[in-house]
Amino acid sequence: MIQLSVAIITYNEERNIARCLDSIKDVADEIVVVDSYSSDKTVDLCHSYGAKVFQHKFEGHIEQKNYALTNTAFHYVL
Repeated sequence: MIQLSVAIITYNEERNIARCLDSIKDVADEIVVVDSYSSDKTVDLCHSYGAKVFQHKFEGHIEQKNYALTNTAFHYVL
């Protein structure tokens, strides 16, 4: 069976991240979150869903997504 990683970039998404994670938790084999040093509870919420969380200084959307890709385990990534 194909395994799927989901890569998400965040910054202070406490109000929205649970809905995002709820929408993918049943299809993702792995959730990778790259957070730009949020000052709210974004990281804690991501950990509570079992996501792998990496903190990385924001350098741009493409750079954050590419950094996330380097931390995924599976070939197929959303």
